[in-house]
Amino acid sequence: MPTADRDAARALFISEATVKTHLLHACAKLGVNDGAAAIAIAFSRGYLTPRE
Repeated sequence: MPTADRDAARALFISEATVKTHLLHACAKLGVNDGAAAIAIAFSRGYLTPRE
């Protein structure tokens, strides 16, 4: 079964490891421990909007 990291890697034409590295760096800059927390911050700051 595909994972979110695998789907992102395929969509961006990069490796899954690169996706994970970028996620780790984003989490570090945001001061959070996981991708879910990073997404919550992105929504709260208006960087992401919910799909309908």
